[in-house]
Parts: sequence; C-alpha cells; structure tokens
Amino acid sequence: MKRNRTIQVILDHWQVKLVSLLLAICVYFLVSFSSTENRMIEIPLGVVLPTNYIAESLVPYSVSVNINGSENIIYLIDPTLITANVDFSKVSSSGISREPIILDYDEKVFRKGNISVFTVPSDIRISFKEKNSGE
Repeated sequence: MKRNRTIQVILDHWQVKLVSLLLAICVYFLVSFSSTENRMIEIPLGVVLPTNYIAESLVPYSVSVNINGSENIIYLIDPTLITANVDFSKVSSSGISREPIILDYDEKVFRKGNISVFTVPSDIRISFKEKNSGE
C-alpha cells in the first residue's frame, strides 16, 4: 500500500516541524508583547480636604499617569479626557491619612487596544491636624 505524497511530506521529520511551529508561535507572542510602549503624562489632581482638619504636609495638585499599550494608539489619547481625584473628606483624626487616587476616563476610548492606565503613585498620604477654634 502506497501512502499519499502529501501525508508523507507532513509526517516526515514531524518532530522538527512541531518544534519549529512552537518556536514560531513563541516568537510571535514575544514580539507582540514586547512592542508595548509607556507614555507618562502629568494631569491635575482634584483633592477634597476635610473641613475639621488642616493639612500639615504638602498637598499635591498634580499626578503622573502611566499609559501602557501599542505605540500607535497611546499617543492618540487626549490627556484632558483623564481626570484624577482623591477624597480626604472622611478623615476623622489627626495624623497621616492615606487615600487611593481615583482615575476617571471614558472606557470606550481605551478599548481600541490593549491599554492600561494607572497613576504613579497609586495613593496619596497627607498629615492632618485638628483645626483650632481660633483658625
């Protein structure tokens, strides 16, 4: 019985062909994931301070935002579409308080590719002291 020529070509040296295919897949994913770029932008930070306490340390009014993704997409993003806020209104005692920075942006804009957006740092620490009645 004579084997079909196509099947014989496929089955000859099948181990080498399988290893070559796996290496090609690995190279494809390596190139795809290594082509991500970082874009750092500085945006204003909205800070809500407590009414009964005053800040003893510096209050930042801007924050760095890191945008990761494909180079041809991340530079098309308008930084004014991203807002950052931190809320310290619930502070109830003197001392250092830590709150996370909340980013707000239209997720439809960022679904065009594999894009991630995060702040550096991810939270803010501020030292508060209670207001005196004379202040």
